[in-house]
Amino acid sequence: MSKLTDEQVNSLFKFTRQHFVEFYDLQTELVDHMANGIETLWLSHPDLTFEQARDREFKKFGVFGFMNVVEKRQAAMGSKYNRIVWKHFKEYMKVPKIVEFALAILATYFILKLSSFSEVFFLGGILMLIVFYIIGLYFQRRRINKNKSKSDDKKWMFKEMIYSHGALGGIAIVPLHFFNIFSGITEFNSMNDYWFIALSITICSFYLFLYIMIIEIPKRAEEYLEQTYPEYKFAD
Repeated sequence: MSKLTDEQVNSLFKFTRQHFVEFYDLQTELVDHMANGIETLWLSHPDLTFEQARDREFKKFGVFGFMNVVEKRQAAMGSKYNRIVWKHFKEYMKVPKIVEFALAILATYFILKLSSFSEVFFLGGILMLIVFYIIGLYFQRRRINKNKSKSDDKKWMFKEMIYSHGALGGIAIVPLHFFNIFSGITEFNSMNDYWFIALSITICSFYLFLYIMIIEIPKRAEEYLEQTYPEYKFAD
């Protein structure tokens, strides 16, 4: 069986980039798949040039080319990411972290009760959330820049997913909309303790998920990347 030369393999990498596959991990998988297909094709059609064999293999991916492969990989990586988020979240439902979570809910409950949802509370809450957002993004950017020195010329799908989800700090202001929703249903002062408890749990759970995505998972990014891509550790 004829083997592809290094130049031809590099040409396949370039070919995948030209067809909108930007992630190195997926490029590697596609190049390996196409290389095997080309070598197999040459067994029965040794007269084909490399370009002709390559184009025949590419046609097997259908009208949309590599797009279906990219979408399936994104869905798989998305599911993996969600499982990691839930894993971190469930750790806060166990001792000793559940104590911290319960205290946060209790503190939120008393803040909501004592504030009476006044205008001062709204302005103070908005200010605190903006500060939290700016600080989170600052440390997030430092972490990204620090890790950028590794595999700087390569994009890894799961790595992009970890940091893109971690940059969603802007949704930190979403809980403020809860107040508008509740105010349209009933007067805040007439809300009973069950409403305040439910609202406190909802807000604390929301910010816990946000904390996990912005701080905890990116902090362990290298660990998760090496688990996902064994070759990541040795990538230049």
